[in-house]
Amino acid sequence: MRSTLTGRGLTSGANWIGSADVAVQDRFLSELDEGELMALPFLFEFWAMPHQLPPKGDWRSWVIMGGRGAGKTRAGAEWVRAQVEGARPLDAGRCRRVALVGETIEQVREVMIFGDSGILACSPADRRPDWEATRKRLVWPNGAVATVHTAHDPEGLRGPQFDAAWVDELAKWKKAEETWDQLQFALRLGDDPRVCVTTTPRNVGVLKKLLASPSTVTTHAPTEANAANLAGSFLEEVRARYRGTRLGRQELDGVLLADAEGALWTSERIEAGRVRDVPLLDRIVVGLDPATTAGAGSDECGIVVVGAQTQGPPQDW
Repeated sequence: MRSTLTGRGLTSGANWIGSADVAVQDRFLSELDEGELMALPFLFEFWAMPHQLPPKGDWRSWVIMGGRGAGKTRAGAEWVRAQVEGARPLDAGRCRRVALVGETIEQVREVMIFGDSGILACSPADRRPDWEATRKRLVWPNGAVATVHTAHDPEGLRGPQFDAAWVDELAKWKKAEETWDQLQFALRLGDDPRVCVTTTPRNVGVLKKLLASPSTVTTHAPTEANAANLAGSFLEEVRARYRGTRLGRQELDGVLLADAEGALWTSERIEAGRVRDVPLLDRIVVGLDPATTAGAGSDECGIVVVGAQTQGPPQDW
């Protein structure tokens, strides 16, 4: 039914139909047969916001970076559906072996699989996969399989191989680098294995490297983009408390903040101060000004490292 509805041009249509007058809405719905009406809630291309749809073109990693409640989980779950489902329930899809990777097994199960926006909630009855708890995997009617993996056990990604993966909240994993590396080695099936990453941004190396890769594409949205699906009281409270703050920019606007607030030495200043050819230093001094108090209100520590060339003719830096 997905292909039938798509063939009728019902893609990315919720914006215009939602804002149309009642007569237009009634006419639109009256033109759909019973099967199309039943399928419409599950046609994500019709309801999705732009940041929830994968960019066109040749890419390996798609990073959906946004604020809390921006619809990242729904986008990831629907992307998995699009990879494994065929035109009919038993038809093969583009992919057959998927890795679902989160920080813990509980988070994969409760958010990515059983969550309100998880895979099971997004799937129509005739395409809904079965959860095999003892094997920690989902099995679709057409034979596609998605297995659960966690950032607490990067070695668990040794051995399995996949043609797709959904990675959730990469930026908060404690073993992010190691887990991400192991996943890359496992994405080796099919002609074009791909990974979808849904995350709130944090200033961590693994995310910055991923975003800088030429094979990565990114979509972005703040929490406000999904206001229609969020409690009004929630939006009011977080706007009042966090708008304009550093935490608000990260958690609500979904902005990757590169430097600590109030940092004396920003990344920009450090990069500007780099030299290409460093002379041979014959003396290096580390100076430390320790705090004399402890606890949350303690004094800040100071540290400086200085290198000097004190012998021989001066060299041009």
